Amino acid sequence: MPPRARVRFLNVDLDVRSREDLTPLAEALEPQVFALHVGRVGRGWMARFELSRQPKTADAAIRRLAAAVERLPARERARWRRASRREFNLGIQAAAEPPASEFPIEADTVALVARLGGRLAVTLYAPPAPRLPGSSRRRGTRSARP
Repeated sequence: MPPRARVRFLNVDLDVRSREDLTPLAEALEPQVFALHVGRVGRGWMARFELSRQPKTADAAIRRLAAAVERLPARERARWRRASRREFNLGIQAAAEPPASEFPIEADTVALVARLGGRLAVTLYAPPAPRLPGSSRRRGTRSARP
């Protein structure tokens, strides 16, 4: 019997939206942070970043992302400030167990995000659908009849 899925912290994405190209920001954040996506969205630009190495806690991940932003050169720090959205998004995988889970964010970390003009968000990913007996067949195939 496979182990049961558990609620767990996955990662923190840093999502940035702006009217200007975010490619220079992405380049300035390397190598501590890598870009999952940088490109146009509608009339603006969107970039999504993750840490190169993900810490075990959401608080530590937010602090490391914030530290990377604080180390930006002046020109890219100004680009950061001009962005319309600066979001530290915690990814949490939902599951049936345990019945309750906490992922604390320290007050100092919340203040750090606020000082950077950012906001916190949480994305809760639905638990995996349970596998029913006989559901391992591929869709569209028929079982052989005797």
